[in-house]
Amino acid sequence: MSRPTFSELAWPMDADSRRQAKEWAGEVATQVLDWTWRAFDCLRANVLSGIDLNQPLEQLERDLTSNHFTEIQTLWAYETGGYSAFYPHHEWPEMETRSPAPAKPPAYDIAFVWNDNRRVAWPIEAKVVPTAGTLSQYLADTAKFIGGIAAPFVGEGAQIAYLLDGEIPEFFSKLSAGISVTLKEVTAFAARAHRVSSHTRASAPDLCLHHMAMFCGARKDDFLPGLGGS
Repeated sequence: MSRPTFSELAWPMDADSRRQAKEWAGEVATQVLDWTWRAFDCLRANVLSGIDLNQPLEQLERDLTSNHFTEIQTLWAYETGGYSAFYPHHEWPEMETRSPAPAKPPAYDIAFVWNDNRRVAWPIEAKVVPTAGTLSQYLADTAKFIGGIAAPFVGEGAQIAYLLDGEIPEFFSKLSAGISVTLKEVTAFAARAHRVSSHTRASAPDLCLHHMAMFCGARKDDFLPGLGGS
């Protein structure tokens, strides 16, 4: 049996707290996703455009995610003056679905943590996807979300696919088949390679899972054909 954490004592979760957490996540979703997309635009324009990621590289996924987070943090700090109701965090631990010590709790690659209740976060997982059809590791993260290990308090979350090669429509087609769910467009991100899947969960709020295909290869843009972009 797990002993309580400091955060569990500081921010106990009753039914009202859980309702508020779910509402908060829905309210901030567009802002969280917008910062994440625009931070990647900065990373790609300033750094990625000059590097061939298809050559053998060590720790590519960790390195990409860390640098993407730095761009998110910089953008967040500039636009909020360094303070807002929620803040970006790198490798944020999810204590709610932890195993007993000494096991480490699962951690999100990127999260936006709610100041009012720091047990609650808007989670993002990131994976390097070598080709549009190489989805096994990406789908493993999807399973964590669907199973309630990720995002146990909120009905929102996102996955980033750092796509190195292949076509974005193919990636979404393979993903839809892999999770047996139809992917839908999101109005606020219609010009982005951005889709959403919906999932019913037994032990957590029903989930709206965002899928963001961020192309890291030689093409100049990551927008879907015919949708333009800037």
